[in-house]
Amino acid sequence: MAKTPFSTKELNEFKEQLLEKKAHLIKEIQGKEEELTSGDKDEVGDMADLATELIERELNMSISESDRSRLEEINAALARIKDKSYGICVDTGEVINKARLKAVPEALRTLAAQEVYDRAQRKRKSLNRVADID
Repeated sequence: MAKTPFSTKELNEFKEQLLEKKAHLIKEIQGKEEELTSGDKDEVGDMADLATELIERELNMSISESDRSRLEEINAALARIKDKSYGICVDTGEVINKARLKAVPEALRTLAAQEVYDRAQRKRKSLNRVADID
């Protein structure tokens, strides 16, 4: 794999940004998990209230899974900094624009490669939905 084009100083700046983002995300996840586990378990309202509560919990759980995925992306970026492959597109091998990395420090792809990836993901999901309908 290609080596990073960024200096040690720049890598340290990205690392600090990622660590701050990670700390913030962990606090956010913990807050959501506490919110899910707290609550009046003794009070059970009518069936509509119970259904609403279950739907809210499911929504919160899916959000939490999304946050966990973001945390994995941040950890992977920190690993790329450590092995000096940070800032190299996983699909094209091109250098990811520094401005993009400042905005999305966990980015795996150049903007162009990310757009291609996103289109392919949408197409795959669309095809899966059609297959599920059949």
